[in-house]
Amino acid sequence: MQSALPDEAFQIRRQNWRRIWRKTGIPWLFVSPVAILVATGVLYPLAYVLFMSTVDYSPYLGKAAVNVGIQNYLRVLDDPGFWNALQASLIWVLGSVVPQFLLGLAMALVLNERFLGRGVVRTIVLAPWAVSGVVTGFIWLWLFDGTIGVINDLLLRVNLTDEPIAWGIHSVTTWIMVFVANAWRGAPFFAIVILAALQSIDAALYEAADVDGATRWQKFRFVTLPLILNAIVISTLLRALWTFNFIDLLWMMTRGGPAGATTTLPIYIFDVIYQRGEFGYGAALSVTLCVMLITFSAAYWQLNRLTRMKS
Repeated sequence: MQSALPDEAFQIRRQNWRRIWRKTGIPWLFVSPVAILVATGVLYPLAYVLFMSTVDYSPYLGKAAVNVGIQNYLRVLDDPGFWNALQASLIWVLGSVVPQFLLGLAMALVLNERFLGRGVVRTIVLAPWAVSGVVTGFIWLWLFDGTIGVINDLLLRVNLTDEPIAWGIHSVTTWIMVFVANAWRGAPFFAIVILAALQSIDAALYEAADVDGATRWQKFRFVTLPLILNAIVISTLLRALWTFNFIDLLWMMTRGGPAGATTTLPIYIFDVIYQRGEFGYGAALSVTLCVMLITFSAAYWQLNRLTRMKS
């Protein structure tokens, strides 16, 4: 009896260890590859950028890294180039996301209806989202060409202009050019998300609205819109963040011109780091941009939550 007690205690401890391993050890074993990738691909670069933002490092000029503390961040606040790039970024985001959302909403409402060939039309309409930003920029740069561009040819044919427009010379026409290109590429994203939300709405709600004598606008205002609001909020937030960090289409079409009018913060950071060789200051700009986007996301989400609570 006495010799059996230690064996029994050992078996109990062994079972406890097995239970703990199944509950905690095995899950951690499965997520460890992802955790390693996140640590090496996200956390380490983030820590390195934070470190670089506190040094003055210009390898192109043969300068060694010198610790300057928060001087790079103070320089950001006094840098006119940063504020001009921030203004251009806000114009870029608003001028891109608003038309994309409106076009995407209209496309989703149309594609949600039943008509012959709807599947083919959906495929064609959503195709631009699969095109890369560089290719999109190249296509629309050709379409807006001042000499052989299709856009100028159409405007001349319908007598909306007397002579070809040099779209890339003036800041206003350049913004119009990139807004149109980005709307063509980004509107299908909103259409996909909103269409998925529309198809999840129970048809009985519309039937009840018909019984109550609701018009098409009233059904959209009081039935459709509240039920797709979450999809609108999430898609708008994601698209705004992506557009803010967008560089390929804008760089392909304008290179930040004319005269820096379309130099957004990502383009400005690219110029500071790779053209001027100021890696430390560029890192401080990157950290500032990251903090701004996180703050914007939190404020946008909180504002949406408060609005929904009041309504």
